[in-house]
Amino acid sequence: MKKLYLIIFICTCLQFESEAQASVNEMVGQIKKTEHYKGISLPGWIIRLTLKIASKSDADFENNGLAQIANHIQSMRVATTHLDLTKFNTTEIINNFMVNVKDKDGFEEYISARSEDLNLKIMIREKKDVIKNILIMNADGGDIAVVHLKTDMDINDLKNISFNEIKKDARNIKIDAE
Repeated sequence: MKKLYLIIFICTCLQFESEAQASVNEMVGQIKKTEHYKGISLPGWIIRLTLKIASKSDADFENNGLAQIANHIQSMRVATTHLDLTKFNTTEIINNFMVNVKDKDGFEEYISARSEDLNLKIMIREKKDVIKNILIMNADGGDIAVVHLKTDMDINDLKNISFNEIKKDARNIKIDAE
């Protein structure tokens, strides 16, 4: 009988976690239906392994800002598409996605940037000062990109990210393709 209660408890916990990103899955599902969809899902260990292989040495890896962020990433999902601007308003699509994830999954707007044909939204979902999800949505002309990161990042870690340091680290990583 204890096993039955344990199984029910585990299933309930898994269901709550999957419901916490239901609108993100719905959004990616809509993007998948488009003609020019491209996407990938990666577990966090592959991201960390790739950065470690690309680093010149273990010391470079340990001091790398990208690696420090990657240590908190559990998984990453990327979905992109290109839409015909005569038929679709990509800025409105991103805004609707944003409202949907706010209402359904409890995401909060972290950063929003907009120009003539660029619309960028970064949303986070946190639990007790730990960021559980980061959602980056971008509309640039007819292109839409969505990046969903499942993390265990402390909110202060996100505030302390130096994007200049990350750019410098990214330039130092050399990937040989033959």
